[in-house]
Amino acid sequence: MLYLPVTDLEALERDPDVAALWFADGEPVDIGTAWHGLHVLLNGSAGGGSPPLYDAVLGGTPVGDPSSYEPIRFVSPADVKAVAAALPTAEELTPRFTHKAMKQAEAYPDSAWEQPDVLTTLLLPAYERLLVLFTNAAAAGQAVLITLDRS
Repeated sequence: MLYLPVTDLEALERDPDVAALWFADGEPVDIGTAWHGLHVLLNGSAGGGSPPLYDAVLGGTPVGDPSSYEPIRFVSPADVKAVAAALPTAEELTPRFTHKAMKQAEAYPDSAWEQPDVLTTLLLPAYERLLVLFTNAAAAGQAVLITLDRS
């Protein structure tokens, strides 16, 4: 999953397709395959949840063609601030993890939950990137774009 903080909301309103160009030309924050596991830790389920924590991974409003496979999603500056304020510390997130819970939630990628150190090698490093991204974007009054890796 890729994230990109953005400031030029007027350009995005004029032409939603500019979001794809920004991802191609920018330096998005990549949380890789940890996205689904992080969503489960933040929301308690594989697909459910409610704002503001839902907006950290699966939320946002589609921009451009909403019928496309995994459209780019937009999290408004106000919602970015709400996400940043709601995100727990890594220490608060850690007790929510169990291998069994990830398997039961059928979190992607299935094979990751067989690894004994998946929390420290996959989830927590990705969560730190996510936390820094939302914290910095909130402080700067930025929106955040989210999409699956398009490479």
